[in-house]
Amino acid sequence: MGGVDVIIDLKIGDYKVKLEKYEDKSNKKRKIILISLGVVVLISVSLLLYKTFASFMESADFHFMEGKVDYFGNSAIYFVFYEGDKELDEMPKKDSGLTYYRSECTNGASIEWDYDNWEPFVGNLEFGKTKCELFFGETFASSFIKCGNNDKDAVTCFKEYASADSKNLANDNTDDNNIRYIGDAPDNYIDIGDRDSDGQPILWRIIGVMNNVVNLDNEGEKESLIKIIRADSIGSYSWDSSDSNSNGGYGINEWSQADAMKLINKKDTYLDEPEIGGSLYWNREVGKCYSGTSNSNSDCDFTKKGLSENAYNKFAKVRWNTGASKTDMAINMYDTERGSATGRECSGGNYCTDTVDRTTTWDGYLTLIYPSDYGFAVGGGVRDSCLTKALNTYNGGSCYSNDWLYDSSTAQWTLTPENNTTSSGKAFKITNKGVMDTSFSNSIGAIRPVGYLKSNIKITSGNGKIDTPYTIS
Repeated sequence: MGGVDVIIDLKIGDYKVKLEKYEDKSNKKRKIILISLGVVVLISVSLLLYKTFASFMESADFHFMEGKVDYFGNSAIYFVFYEGDKELDEMPKKDSGLTYYRSECTNGASIEWDYDNWEPFVGNLEFGKTKCELFFGETFASSFIKCGNNDKDAVTCFKEYASADSKNLANDNTDDNNIRYIGDAPDNYIDIGDRDSDGQPILWRIIGVMNNVVNLDNEGEKESLIKIIRADSIGSYSWDSSDSNSNGGYGINEWSQADAMKLINKKDTYLDEPEIGGSLYWNREVGKCYSGTSNSNSDCDFTKKGLSENAYNKFAKVRWNTGASKTDMAINMYDTERGSATGRECSGGNYCTDTVDRTTTWDGYLTLIYPSDYGFAVGGGVRDSCLTKALNTYNGGSCYSNDWLYDSSTAQWTLTPENNTTSSGKAFKITNKGVMDTSFSNSIGAIRPVGYLKSNIKITSGNGKIDTPYTIS
């Protein structure tokens, strides 16, 4: 409408009339409106572009609220959720029985899943619309049990469903491509039928599925078998002791004749009947165990906590590699543990006087963990970094605190002798500080038996938690 030009007030009878004359100024006002709209649009577009760009530059963390993603006020990135091939209306909740196991994103973006907070972290974002498809499936435990109840052996089920638990399970990237439990507290407890004298379960824990194991129960065929370790130690004893004429009484680092080997195995796995300690743990007996220099010993009683008959029938007899090693990264120690070096590199001196024949393999049921088992068990956000470290530096970078095989209360013996130029009596030990070290084998260390379950074992219930462990048929 035009603007007011002239105003005239008239009075006609009892009525008052206002007359206004207008000049048409609509063209001028239209120009002003158009210019104003243009400025507003320009400012709005500028703000939108800035906000979009800032969202990408300032943060790649996309937090979920009640199943919905916070898009930072724009739709530059969006998510689609799937259970298998089925598209879901929203992200599954943490207690839904489903777990995240993989993702696919456009524009080169990637997803790192935070299982504790149940949210994704998006990396490698580029400017532009990005779509991420997140795939969820049944938890490993539920898939594992369902598989076992379908009459498949535990190894087969492990290999089929390991990808459903990338937080707790990982490939060790060795030539054998073993699957291992990792992290500070994975759900890997298992009840193999071991019972104490009161009938209460003695739990073990699953180290993982190891490939190319020589199974002597199956004519020496190489097979994939589940490797387990007792959840707690059976006590602290010498790896080996010796008389004062052999290595000064500080023990001999040859597993095929070691005192600890004889303590935890059947009598048919060693040639000479020892004076003390032979098969006490295996047979659930009481007696004396070696625990110091020059064959010193102490009382030991396994009548309550020894291996029960219901349990020892579950173990396969296999060929163990007993090659000697030097401290290194886990993957390098894995190779030397399976190598040709023995624990006798020395040629003389007070701690190099034994005359025991050396071997690099041993046939039997129970041993101890390898140093590499400890190294590969590290998990969490430090795993990649820690796997580049030598095991004697695992006290740095939070390696040991993210490793479920670490025990802050005691030092633990391992299976592997040290290849040492001054002694033929040292073996590797995990200290209570979390580092891999070596000690004379006569010293005291926790004994945690390790073995392989027979190949026909099936896991049919439980979820691996300490109060609801996996159980086997």
